[in-house]
Amino acid sequence: MQRAHSTHREEDRTEASEDPIPDSEGITSDEWLRGYFTASNVDVAGGAPPARPAKWKNFDFLRLRDRALHMLELAPGKAVLDIGCANGATMVYCGLQGATVHGCDLDERAVGFANNELARFDIRGEAIVGDATKLTAYADDTFDAVISSDFVEHITDEQKVAMLLEAKRVLKPGGLLVIKTPNLAYLEASLFYKRIRAVRRFENPMKFVIPHTPGTDDPQHIGLATRWSFTNCLIKAGFLNYEFHYAPLRRFGTSGLVEILSTEIPVVRDWLCEDLFCKAYKPIVASHFPD
Repeated sequence: MQRAHSTHREEDRTEASEDPIPDSEGITSDEWLRGYFTASNVDVAGGAPPARPAKWKNFDFLRLRDRALHMLELAPGKAVLDIGCANGATMVYCGLQGATVHGCDLDERAVGFANNELARFDIRGEAIVGDATKLTAYADDTFDAVISSDFVEHITDEQKVAMLLEAKRVLKPGGLLVIKTPNLAYLEASLFYKRIRAVRRFENPMKFVIPHTPGTDDPQHIGLATRWSFTNCLIKAGFLNYEFHYAPLRRFGTSGLVEILSTEIPVVRDWLCEDLFCKAYKPIVASHFPD
């Protein structure tokens, strides 16, 4: 399914979590919501999924998705907007926690699927076709919380700022914004490690790539961000209070040292955290007493 400002819907990737595609390659909608994927080899240049990929449940994907949902502080009656909602997975998860959910995406087919899922689970809310940088369907001060999960990597920094300005506008004063997106610093560190390992094995190091970036077969991720680059976008959009959260790196097991390095050690954790998790708040005083 297409996300706003992208031209193709990507398959599951090996370097960071993302929505699988329901009803594609044998993944049903229920399996999609449960975190099932099909095997792929997209971190190798020219790589493609095998002809008959095996299904597997990605618990790390579910762990990282839960992290973003916990940050939303969901409660019955909360009004939540999902920017770049795609097939509506995040909307369903929020709705099942009692929230009233709305979502927008440029992909009409994805929006239709999301609305079908809301109806299937009897969830209050609606997904609409809309541009993340122009949320004209929503009035000022409407939502208690806004989430954008695995979306902002599909748009430029200029578009990120425009999206953040719109998110701030539709949030109630003091409202919460949660962003989850792949961490470019981690992807670059991972790529460096793979290429060094390839050289030591007398293999071509350039066969390894960061999936879905410009120059690959499926260049959707035109706006991968680091903590530092995304901080600049938040500042330009007028967010005064924001904080980054760090989920432990467990791709290689549950080493205590790796967990400490990826969550507790400044700078190091910015390279070892797979995804960026950011909470930002709409200003309260400035909202009530604007210039």
